[in-house]
Amino acid sequence: MKTRKALMVVAVAAASFALAQELDEATVAKGAAFSRRAAAESMVLLKNEGATLPLAQGGKIALYDVTGKYRAGGGGSSDVKAVRVVDIPSGLKEVGFVLDPQSRETAVVVIERASRESHDNSEEWFELSNKERETLAGIKAAGFAKIVVVCNSGHAINLAPLAEDPSVGAILWIWYPGGEGGAAVGDIVSGKVNPSGRLASTLARAVRDWPSDSGFRDYRGAVPYEEDIFVGYRYFETIPGAKEKVVYPFGHGLSYTDFRLQTSDVRSQESEVLVSVRVTNTGKVAGKRSVLCYTSQKGGKAEHPAIELRAYGKTGLLQPGASEELTLSFAKRDLAYFDDEGVSGNPGSWVLDQGEYTVLVGGSVRDVAPAGSFTVAAPEVLETPGFKLRTDTLARRLRADGSYTAVPLAYPTRPGRLGKGKVRKTPMETPSVTLYDVADGKATMDQFLDQMTLKEMLFLCYGHPRVDPNGTGSIGALAKFGISAAQTCDGPAGIRRSIKSTYFPCAALLASSFDPALLREVGTALGTEAAETDFDILLAPGLCIHRHPLCGRNFEYFSEDPLVSGVSAAEYVKGVQSRGVGATLKHFAGNNREATRRFEKDIVSERAFREIYLRGFERAVKEAKPWAIMTAYSGINGYNCGEHYGLVTGILRDEWGFDGVTMTDWWTTVPLWRELAAGNDVKMPSDRGEIDRKAAKEGFGVTLAERAEDADLLTVEAVRTSAARVCRMVMKTLRFAREKAARAESAASAQ
Repeated sequence: MKTRKALMVVAVAAASFALAQELDEATVAKGAAFSRRAAAESMVLLKNEGATLPLAQGGKIALYDVTGKYRAGGGGSSDVKAVRVVDIPSGLKEVGFVLDPQSRETAVVVIERASRESHDNSEEWFELSNKERETLAGIKAAGFAKIVVVCNSGHAINLAPLAEDPSVGAILWIWYPGGEGGAAVGDIVSGKVNPSGRLASTLARAVRDWPSDSGFRDYRGAVPYEEDIFVGYRYFETIPGAKEKVVYPFGHGLSYTDFRLQTSDVRSQESEVLVSVRVTNTGKVAGKRSVLCYTSQKGGKAEHPAIELRAYGKTGLLQPGASEELTLSFAKRDLAYFDDEGVSGNPGSWVLDQGEYTVLVGGSVRDVAPAGSFTVAAPEVLETPGFKLRTDTLARRLRADGSYTAVPLAYPTRPGRLGKGKVRKTPMETPSVTLYDVADGKATMDQFLDQMTLKEMLFLCYGHPRVDPNGTGSIGALAKFGISAAQTCDGPAGIRRSIKSTYFPCAALLASSFDPALLREVGTALGTEAAETDFDILLAPGLCIHRHPLCGRNFEYFSEDPLVSGVSAAEYVKGVQSRGVGATLKHFAGNNREATRRFEKDIVSERAFREIYLRGFERAVKEAKPWAIMTAYSGINGYNCGEHYGLVTGILRDEWGFDGVTMTDWWTTVPLWRELAAGNDVKMPSDRGEIDRKAAKEGFGVTLAERAEDADLLTVEAVRTSAARVCRMVMKTLRFAREKAARAESAASAQ
């Protein structure tokens, strides 16, 4: 009992520091200006018949806000207490428009949809409501010269009635644009900003048009991913009869000016393909143009989607007549498929298929032109990592011709076990080595951990009480060892805390910019605010795939495409971590339904999971080296993600080389020992100081060594490995650097 009390005293001492402070005025001003620019450069102009937009500045607008509830962002972890919120009426007035309900010049109709964490959206919300239809009918009857519809939604909507209605001149898709979103709408509508966003996910006519809709509202525990690799545009552009279901395709987006694209060179080198494209503004106003590069493949042994995105880039602001050369590149490794059926003769391998590859350049998947081609004469096995995900047999698996076949392979489950280790039996009152000594190179991590009891190491494998009421807990927090209490907070769209922060556009809108540099700027701004308000680890970004249009968290994820997701997340992470704050990729992996996330277990082929749901994570891990990754509540092929050794250790660590901390999502139901055995380092959180009660209840505390010896389920070495990862992450924080400097100063003063 004495040991338990002492441990809790240590935790309390480690958390005794001030609450986060208000943002500096300069930071507030800079954040607001940037949030406005980021939103405007990401919004997607879907329709603009007869140059409905832009409107003449100073003109009169009759505003019809159907619900009157501007959505700056979604509910849950993205819900930010904003420094300020500019709604659409305020934004239109800010740029000089006169809101006059009696005017018949222009009607601006705002359609809004709520979306939030832990809930999925209903099919009813996908369709226009009776009130929205009645409002539009009344507007048309009133004889307005122009009708503009603004869609402020966290999920897809059936826009076919608007797209096909000749009286509706323009449709602007804005997702959740943050605290400055209304001002950004004003900038677009007035022409102050030329729209340059593009859809990062397909918009179709009906919810049932997505192949993932089968069973989406069936709240059973097992969800079969029968569409396999044919997700999003990969489905709509490949499967016979699916194209007709699309209202606006992936990559669609309009501008107030025109551009000419000229591909000057396609070079197929040993390991990569380079594509040079000259972009010229041939219109009358300045604008930016993103260029999307795709490939299609014929003649291989495996099935492939009809078209796949490989690279993209965006010009700077081009004046009329000006040009810019973009060089896009992609690795030939990106063309490989994971052979889980053995069609190449090498099951469990990444294979570059034989055949002719055509490079296509343009905008949307429907607006591309061939730019060149190259041939792979014979299949090339690039890597054979083997199978890491247990197979649960799918009843059927979609093929490119629209038929379904059974999954033919069964392969091994989780591989291997972790080794044994030693542990100190009694706690040290005063350690001879601190984490400061490890940081200074005076001791090794092994020497440092040799001083800890098993229970002290286990303490590092739990999250601990939060300081800020809206924070999300701390990690570390063993003061006597010099282990700081690193503070975590939600942050996909802003620092979520008890006092105000900048509310940035949601991830799905930012991805629509198709501008990697913009994503890095957003990350840098978020990292700046986190550092300034005394947070160490941002629980963002999320990069799960838009598998179904009504997933309640789609606004918080980037895209239906793994390349867009991976590039966006990597740049976001680089920006955050450039400010000395850690970023956390989530939710690893395959969180595609919110309402049942705590008990859902997806059944999916290893090829589909690796190529669609993991590829974005892989890119972000390898390119940006995030400090942390959060595992999902849901499961894959029989195991919860946080206890899946093949996923967390086999793929993430062994294959990709991730050396950071993995943490669970909040209050998972899987016992800690099973998560630690899989390589998941921290169970979050422990807000009520329940480590002792959990130790007794779950049997991992003082009995852990015996369990490890008897059952070989969890070893002391596994706990020690996770504790070491936590310590290495803590050493990266600004908090640790401050506390280390203060200790050195105190020691110097004492002398």
